[in-house]
Amino acid sequence: MAAKYRLRLGVDTQEVEVEPDHAGGYRVTIDGVVASVSLERINDSARYSIIVDGKPYEVFAEEGPTNYHVSVGGHMVTVGTQTGKRGGASGSDGFDVDASGEWVLKSPMAGVVREVSVTADDEVTEGQMLVVVEAMKMQNELHARRAGTVKAVYVSVGQRVDQGTPLLVLV
Repeated sequence: MAAKYRLRLGVDTQEVEVEPDHAGGYRVTIDGVVASVSLERINDSARYSIIVDGKPYEVFAEEGPTNYHVSVGGHMVTVGTQTGKRGGASGSDGFDVDASGEWVLKSPMAGVVREVSVTADDEVTEGQMLVVVEAMKMQNELHARRAGTVKAVYVSVGQRVDQGTPLLVLV
């Protein structure tokens, strides 16, 4: 039996049906379009290998408080959920918001900072590109999850970062 989900992709809301297939993967239906999908997490990281209808992709996926942030081919997509994060507490998920409303952007992967588009005191809009981290020759754009003001930038161009390294703080 297929599980049904209502997901928000950017500003669009989609109904998604997911059911296991006989090959050990999943049959995913979005807006009447069916795809065969298999997914494997690489080690204990935010990296996944996903095969959609026989075509492989490398994906980075991090869970935030009310959504998932997915990077495919250097493009970041926010997939919102209605239920929010399992467990309810923020932790080392890369999208921490503390009691004062500060949001810490952490690197979702190990790599090299290739671009920093903001400085302290800059006003940013939701979705604005903030930092580019290069990993495995892929340029991964990291975007603001909400509008606010940059409180501090912790990295510079050319700096090596590990997964989970704080990059900047937004208030």
